Amino acid sequence: MSDKLKAPETPPLVLILGGTTTIARTLVQYLLDAQSPRASLVRLADRFSVNPPTTYLDKSFLSLLNAPGSKLEYKQVNLLNTAKHTELFTPPKEVDGIPLTEGFHIVFDLTGELGFDKPEILQISITYQTALSLATSASNLSTNLKPKAYVRLTFPFYEQKSLPSSSAGHSETSELKPDGVRGRWWNEALRGIGQLDLNFGVIRCAAWYGRGAYLGEIVPRLVVGHVYQYLKEEMKFLYNSDLRVNTVHSLDVSQSLYLLSLYLLSKSRPEILSESSAPIPFSFASSSSSGFLGSSKRSSISETWKTIPTVIPENTAVKVPLFNVVDENDSTQGSLAKIVAETWGIKFGFLNSAMASLVQQFAKNDFTEMVEDVNEMHVEAWSKMLASSDPPIESSPITPFLDEHAFRKMSICLDGSKAKRILGFKAIHPKVQVEELREIVKGFQEDRLW
Repeated sequence: MSDKLKAPETPPLVLILGGTTTIARTLVQYLLDAQSPRASLVRLADRFSVNPPTTYLDKSFLSLLNAPGSKLEYKQVNLLNTAKHTELFTPPKEVDGIPLTEGFHIVFDLTGELGFDKPEILQISITYQTALSLATSASNLSTNLKPKAYVRLTFPFYEQKSLPSSSAGHSETSELKPDGVRGRWWNEALRGIGQLDLNFGVIRCAAWYGRGAYLGEIVPRLVVGHVYQYLKEEMKFLYNSDLRVNTVHSLDVSQSLYLLSLYLLSKSRPEILSESSAPIPFSFASSSSSGFLGSSKRSSISETWKTIPTVIPENTAVKVPLFNVVDENDSTQGSLAKIVAETWGIKFGFLNSAMASLVQQFAKNDFTEMVEDVNEMHVEAWSKMLASSDPPIESSPITPFLDEHAFRKMSICLDGSKAKRILGFKAIHPKVQVEELREIVKGFQEDRLW
């Protein structure tokens, strides 16, 4: 826990919007830790059913949800349905027999579509419009219901150069271009919310991983590593080992979200903006061709945004409190490959420069075909592995399938010093470790998914 920020004497009422398949389950357990409860009540609202479950829910989350006298409330709702928003932002009438006269003190917005290859219409609806409509509704609540702190989690969906290891990485004020359709609409959500009358702040996390989480950038590498163990082959990487891929554990993402909420509660809005705000760039600026494979397709910008009236104009400057969150490890492609290989007892390597050049030249001609061939091999092997389990695993959300974007030379290189300095953030999991990766796998195996 930070020694810079003081927790409220009475644990706050917390509302979590979305994120059931990403960080929400870990955040719930962090907030309702039995030894150090950080919330008096947590409501998690998302589109999934929990009984029966229509998405994967780990045992620890279900135990917390179903425990007698649980302080966790789940509400199944279409978050884009504005008619439900007032009800959504209204807490129960009482907690532990004590009448409530205020609304949720803290709101964590974990909504958004993570898939890079999803159509733009889905990114607009699921990411941008959902986040903006929820925040707009929150900003229009009566004074007693309006949240005191509104925190959004965003991801490193920006084009980032892999800076030398001697560099701290890209800071919050670095001019980073949103990466692709996904990056643009995630970024535009921040611009839109930043214009509202809310005590708003943002956590931008590095490549995340954690128990019960099969999305993100790390666990899919872990699945692929298991495939290569099954195939008895060496795991080869296309790009150089020093490509920086900063990491952070989901428990530390949860910690940072909570610390940011305390920070927003601790000072006046002008003080906060003066101390920690960063500019959020215009989402739809024309982008010159980058050096990444298939960049022309990724960088092209459709005209759809011009039909969305809530898009903030380019000449309107938007600044919000923004914090990068990374662990202490300064992970690279090489260090992650090594730890995945160690987890499965396999060999790994990188293509030499001559071979990599040939592969890149081929990829420029037919990148999609190359990706399809690799995925076909991985998925076919994974299907055989599931079928040969005892008993066989009939279905699993875990997959070695990677979209085209995952094959590109993409760096995640962020400077996390600001969160340490202002929020007092200190990683609980300072680096990716084999033991933790094995625990992640073990949890999925116990749930008959791996």
